[in-house]
Amino acid sequence: MSRKPFLSKKTRSALIMALLALLVYWLVTFLLDKVPSGGAPDGDDTAVQEESTASRPGAWMEIPSVKSSDAANLYAVYMELGGAEARSYSFLWNPSHLTADWVAYPLCRGNIGQGTRSNSFGLNPAFTEYEQPVLEQAYRRGNGGWYSRGHQIPSGDRLTSYSANVQTFYGTNMTPQDEDLNAGVWESLESQVRQWARRCDTLYVVTGCTYDGYDGTYVLDNDGKRVAVPTGYYKALLRLYNGRYYGCGFTMENRPYGEGGYDPSWAVSLAELESRLGMEFFPLLKEKVGEATYRKIKESDPASDRFWSR
Repeated sequence: MSRKPFLSKKTRSALIMALLALLVYWLVTFLLDKVPSGGAPDGDDTAVQEESTASRPGAWMEIPSVKSSDAANLYAVYMELGGAEARSYSFLWNPSHLTADWVAYPLCRGNIGQGTRSNSFGLNPAFTEYEQPVLEQAYRRGNGGWYSRGHQIPSGDRLTSYSANVQTFYGTNMTPQDEDLNAGVWESLESQVRQWARRCDTLYVVTGCTYDGYDGTYVLDNDGKRVAVPTGYYKALLRLYNGRYYGCGFTMENRPYGEGGYDPSWAVSLAELESRLGMEFFPLLKEKVGEATYRKIKESDPASDRFWSR
């Protein structure tokens, strides 16, 4: 007496097809696990670009001109504001110095806020620990003494929420700044900038550090990585009020300046600041107002505008 097959021919075929499909799925999953973390195989950065677009700045008024060779080091940090995602600040990272060349951001009553300082020094999640300074503790002495952890976008400019304030304490937002400068006239200027922002529609701010005449001075982060000490700092400001734009700039050396607060005589025109630094600020302004008005705004002497003296 012959025995009937346990499974029919049709059922066996279906089972074989299912097993083959499962095998293909396992194989594809295994291969995808071998793809680099950017999301695309080596030599093809298309998927990497699509995935990282959210961390790149948009066409925003505060962004300075950027060389095409530096575009890959341009980043944006976003925060929650009024229940929606909003830009907090952008920065141009300098991997050789382990500092941002500049940090740019819009400032107004709505995104300054009234919270408290978090003091939560930590890591920028867009970078590995080895790509940024680790600064949960203060900088360690390198070959040039002790320096403060100086914010580029100040903590006081982002008090809308705890998380927004924490983002200002990322290692990528810090530079080794002279302690007296950090707690003295520079802090006074930061406070003055916030006062101005509260009295206009939007104040576009670029804060940066310079390495003109750099002599190799460095400090160490908490892991022993070298962080270059800037020779100076600057701020470029563009004020929007009732549909009109006004600008001014500031430069300071990375050294003590003694006692005293903000002095209007520090202010220079944007044109002079650009000449000193060799860069262009607020390039989108030209598209907004036209060449002639653009040059007028850039060349305007802040001493002729009482707003900057109050």
